[in-house]
Amino acid sequence: GGLREAAGDVPVQVCHTTGLLTVFFNEEPVRDYEDAKRCDTERYAAFCRAMLDHGVYLPPSQFEAWFPSLAHTEAHVERTIEAAREALA
Repeated sequence: GGLREAAGDVPVQVCHTTGLLTVFFNEEPVRDYEDAKRCDTERYAAFCRAMLDHGVYLPPSQFEAWFPSLAHTEAHVERTIEAAREALA
């Protein structure tokens, strides 16, 4: 939810299940590979580079998943959300 909120008006879909998530830049929900291929991969690439500039390393492709775990503290989560807010501004 924090990533969606950080996006503001930017059309972002955050697909997730226990232990992984993926961010897609698209107005419509992403349910399968065909939906994913219609997403804005250039915008994802720019987001990924901006997150790196803020010290957060993401998978370099929107077709890969993030793997949050119990090793990530609430502070890590908040730092990531704040970096996303700045990267998406």
